[in-house]
Amino acid sequence: MKRTNKIDNADLFTTAANEHYQKHIKTQSKQTLSFINEKIDWKKLLQPIERVLSKEKSGLADTGRPTHDLLIIVKCFLLQSIYNLSDPRLEEEIADRRSFQLFLGLSSGDAIPDETSICRYRELFARLSLDKKLFESFNRQMTEKKFIVGKGTIVDATIKQAQATPQSERDDDAQFTKKRGKTYYGYKVHIGMDADTDVIHTVEFTAANVHDSAMFDDLLLGTEKRVYADKGYAKKERREQLRRQGIVPKIMHKGYRNRPIADKQRKQNTIYSKTRNAVERPFGFMTVVLNYVRCRYYDFGRNRFQFMLAAMVYNIRRLISLTARTS
Repeated sequence: MKRTNKIDNADLFTTAANEHYQKHIKTQSKQTLSFINEKIDWKKLLQPIERVLSKEKSGLADTGRPTHDLLIIVKCFLLQSIYNLSDPRLEEEIADRRSFQLFLGLSSGDAIPDETSICRYRELFARLSLDKKLFESFNRQMTEKKFIVGKGTIVDATIKQAQATPQSERDDDAQFTKKRGKTYYGYKVHIGMDADTDVIHTVEFTAANVHDSAMFDDLLLGTEKRVYADKGYAKKERREQLRRQGIVPKIMHKGYRNRPIADKQRKQNTIYSKTRNAVERPFGFMTVVLNYVRCRYYDFGRNRFQFMLAAMVYNIRRLISLTARTS
């Protein structure tokens, strides 16, 4: 059978059939994707990306085939992250699932982005750091909706193991680190989360050997009145600096050899942890719901891309929850 990347089931994917599906068929996937389509200002979302790409001679088009619309590509990236799909599986699912086609705005006769196109666009986004621009652009919409308050920030980091093994030497960017006596090889994801809405407002992606504390300042918005963090960020100088900036440092206290923490500090840790523990929710969502257990690729740029998309999808999930709460 000759392979085609076009939707050719004209009897099923007519305008009338699509309208009937939109009006009468209710599935969780369709309803979620419809909500996302409605609530995101796609034109505004893509403007920073388009400005960069307008200056870039990417050569993304194959001979005789035009490049795909940027909106379709970005939506493909989101589908891939939400449903944990490989490039070949994404192409197959778009051809098979009506909810995906409606989300992408495709109908009978339209070309489906093939796995090669998705791969090439991912490499372009990684090379030009467009993944982070996309995340930041979406967060500007979250700020406009007042879903990023910016008065309190929770800072944390977690390790993502590399797809490659150290022995394979396939990933030159991954590094080693130790945590609780166990050695890990890979990367580290860092987030700053709004303490009032649980929205991730800042992100950083580093090799695993970068200490959590090194990214602390980069994860703050500069508007905070209070900052929460675990013992890994505990430094006297950091607390003093935050106080000078008018920020209450709610960083958990750390005991040292021959100098355990005082009872007052232990009580403060209990109080701080009640708020700080909320930062485990986005990490849990990425691991359990998105199946983002380890890195998928073999270089820094594409692995950062995977994390940025996962963080954006988490924030889209918060958009859904916060919108429902306020409506």
